[in-house]
Amino acid sequence: MKTFANLYLSELQPNRQWLTLRRFVAVNGALVIVVLVAWLLIKLVAGQQQAEFVASAAEANRVETALRQRQATLEQALNNSSLNGDLDRVQQTLTLRQRLLVQMQQLTGRNNVSFSQLLADLSEADKNAIWLQRILMQDDALTLQGHTIEPQQLPAWLAEFSQFSTLKDRPFGVFELREEGDQGLRFVVGHLQHRRDVSASSGSGQR
Repeated sequence: MKTFANLYLSELQPNRQWLTLRRFVAVNGALVIVVLVAWLLIKLVAGQQQAEFVASAAEANRVETALRQRQATLEQALNNSSLNGDLDRVQQTLTLRQRLLVQMQQLTGRNNVSFSQLLADLSEADKNAIWLQRILMQDDALTLQGHTIEPQQLPAWLAEFSQFSTLKDRPFGVFELREEGDQGLRFVVGHLQHRRDVSASSGSGQR
């Protein structure tokens, strides 16, 4: 039977050195290269930021200069008495036109609504013995012209106007009551400012 003895002890084995001069030089060279590359990148980024900052500062200075020039021009224009006078006249004209437009819109809207409602109320207050031939409305003043075959119905008809919003509280006055034969009684009631218009219409009809 054979027996083997290991006489190659660990302490007798050769010891390998990992940190050799070559490796030390290689590691240091790599570190130097990494540091150099990082320094170059930092310097490049810093240079770009510096250039952007310079460009932004120049743009800000240009904008500020232009703003100052415009402010100076505006102040010069505001100190111009002739220009200020023209501006005031234009503003006054614009204000007057706007007021006139608002008044016209209000008046037109009110007249349209009032006249349509007026016709509706007149149709509600209608009587068989009374028929209208003419409705004159100007500046919210109302005049009615027509005929009736029963004159006694005329006061009752006018009294019913108090039940309607567009007819009540109107200053009606009797302008004319005249017999016209088979057509019955011709009447004109309404606002006093229409007396001349109604008289002229009656005169032209008689001629």
